[in-house]
Amino acid sequence: MNCPYCGARVDGVYYSTTCPQCGKALHSCVSCKFYSPQSHYGCRENVDELVQDKQRQNFCDSFSLTDKKIENSDSGRQQAIDAFNSLFS
Repeated sequence: MNCPYCGARVDGVYYSTTCPQCGKALHSCVSCKFYSPQSHYGCRENVDELVQDKQRQNFCDSFSLTDKKIENSDSGRQQAIDAFNSLFS
């Protein structure tokens, strides 16, 4: 597995796993393959609760590390979308 932020090799992802190179939390919504801002609660899986901060670690049972590279330039845009969506939940 590789960190979706910096590409560093990661041996396993558990709740508290952070990337040894960039320090980002890996068990988070934005680093999951099911993350989709357009979907209900931002997830393509059937989830019961909204995760407010999509970049923080969470206990989601559906989590699976994405194989896509995450670009940091879009993080401000995504935070605005998440804040807007939280107004309706």
